[in-house]
Amino acid sequence: MGEQMERNNWIVITLFLFPAFFFIFFLLLGSLLFTVFSNFNNLKDKFVEVVSSSYFIASYFTTLKIGLVVVIASAVLSYPLAFYSYFYNPKLSRVIDAVVFIPLMVNPLIRSLGWMIILGREGLINWLLIKLRVINAPLRILYTDIAVEIGLLELFFPFMYTAIASSMENIPYELVMSAKSLGAGPLRVFKDIVFPLSITGFMTGASIVMAGCSAAFVTPSILGGLKVRTLSILLREYVDITLDWDAATIIAIVILLTVFAFITGVNLLKKLLMRW
Repeated sequence: MGEQMERNNWIVITLFLFPAFFFIFFLLLGSLLFTVFSNFNNLKDKFVEVVSSSYFIASYFTTLKIGLVVVIASAVLSYPLAFYSYFYNPKLSRVIDAVVFIPLMVNPLIRSLGWMIILGREGLINWLLIKLRVINAPLRILYTDIAVEIGLLELFFPFMYTAIASSMENIPYELVMSAKSLGAGPLRVFKDIVFPLSITGFMTGASIVMAGCSAAFVTPSILGGLKVRTLSILLREYVDITLDWDAATIIAIVILLTVFAFITGVNLLKKLLMRW
């Protein structure tokens, strides 16, 4: 009887998981492998030519730099906000959650166009700095790495915040209250309790943000213009301008491998930190 129930449970679980596995392994991974191996000889000859070009190298390191900056900035903003709202003002946490997720309801194209107005030479930031007499002439913020990083930070910040806040929800509230009752201040509580126990959330958020920044196209193309070259911009040029599909395939594979390598490195770092 027990073996029959286990067999029935296994069948039910398999039926539930089959659509997800079919989508991931057959449609996503299968299509990628088919693209690579059906044109393997051309890609093999083209690979060295593409990745050794100065254009690719500059785009690759620009993409990495922007991604890492957005990961660090989103974590720096998320940790204090989640820490305060969940452990020092729980009633505020729902309001903050709603405010954080409101921008996700707006199309990324619309948000990027809004940032153009804010970051332009006659935009809100330059106007405010001039009025405060911090600067004498407008700064060039738009069409720089900083503009792209600001746009991507606003785009992917909710994902980092959600990952960190979710991990903090699993920390026993009594543990934090005990530390506070023993005289530990907020910084001590965060350093010795909250951060070590929420490192998994940070690693998850970092993986999501880095993957999104590596593949983002709309925000870099609008806020970066022709001056900021990322791998997604390079991919678009190979597809729409030069019509070099082999090079475009190589760029897509490089983006995928870069994200995979980053996630693998993050998981290894997480294991080392948990052992330590």
